[in-house]
Amino acid sequence: MTRNRIADAVANMPIRAGSFLKRDAQGGIPALFANRRVYYAFQTRVAIRAACDVLGLRDGDEVLAPAYNCGSEVDPLVQAGLKVRLYPVGKDLRADPRRIEPLITDRTRAIYVTHYFGILQPELTALRALCNSYGLRMIEDCALSLLSGESPAEGRTGDISVFCFHKFVPVPEGGAMVVNAPDLTAASPFPRPAPGKRVAKILARSALVNVLGTARARNLKRALSSGSGRTEPDHATTHQLDDIPGHYYFDSDLQRRRISAVASRQLRSVSVSDAISARRANWHRYHRCLDNLQGVELLTPELAPGTCPLVMPLVVNGRDRVARELQARGIGATPWWAGFHRNLDWTGQDEAMALKNNVLSLPLHQYLSEDHIDHIVSALEDVLSN
Repeated sequence: MTRNRIADAVANMPIRAGSFLKRDAQGGIPALFANRRVYYAFQTRVAIRAACDVLGLRDGDEVLAPAYNCGSEVDPLVQAGLKVRLYPVGKDLRADPRRIEPLITDRTRAIYVTHYFGILQPELTALRALCNSYGLRMIEDCALSLLSGESPAEGRTGDISVFCFHKFVPVPEGGAMVVNAPDLTAASPFPRPAPGKRVAKILARSALVNVLGTARARNLKRALSSGSGRTEPDHATTHQLDDIPGHYYFDSDLQRRRISAVASRQLRSVSVSDAISARRANWHRYHRCLDNLQGVELLTPELAPGTCPLVMPLVVNGRDRVARELQARGIGATPWWAGFHRNLDWTGQDEAMALKNNVLSLPLHQYLSEDHIDHIVSALEDVLSN
């Protein structure tokens, strides 16, 4: 993307140029959290686990969470001893207060709300009112919507909001917990340092991908793992659904660990405005190329003003096969949120389960050119035709 195109895209964005764009030039990502009670964690799931403590949630308390979930964001709640009950989410990706309210019980203490693919939930005000009427807390998951909104890093409706950085910008790890409710206190929630060996491993893997490319690096990892004697736990005998990957489950050793110095420094050098404009431009190019492609349904057919997309989500038949074949060609396609957390009750959640089984994500990050996207679409078309 040329400088002129970036400037044109930024000029047409429905955001306050005098607010975050000015701060962007001075402090990158941290500037988005100016004048807010923000605490930087090693990972978003570490921030979620800390949020449970800050909110005063206790063993056995009930949290209503969306059935359309990754699993990694839900497991810290389970690790905290909470009872997680799922509420329905369909293709519209909405957390609907009318579908959530009937699920509230005397044990319910909080509602977990997720913004999907960069799209801010449209009924946040009604969800906030629902929480207030029942005396419930709200955890607002902004991991996929960091750069969306009139003033990016929105997340101002929940009692606590959580964010993820590495999904949008090139840092090895890092997340944030923002405390919005004035009655809550969070004295030093992340006193432990980042695990140095883990940070070094992430940086080394990133360097390997840069040298070999994603596909070759993945094949090398598989080759090394096959001879290590290590295997993932087999849960097939206890759960009829495919489990989420083992590393999605919360590692208690990471509890209360803060962001690394490496990631903290890198966050300050990020150009937020460039990232937003490039991602929006890439989404629009995908939209033009995919709109009439047979066998593809755009999960998000429109890009609202102020939305900064994370990926390009599609609904395709044979999603897992399509993902594997695209990955074999070096394309970072993902069977989005495949697998089901083994400790959750999925009964009656057919809508969300269909999404978890059929949504494919295509990369649209700010480092892709128009030629990259055209190549990805051409490869997708070829795979779908076979």
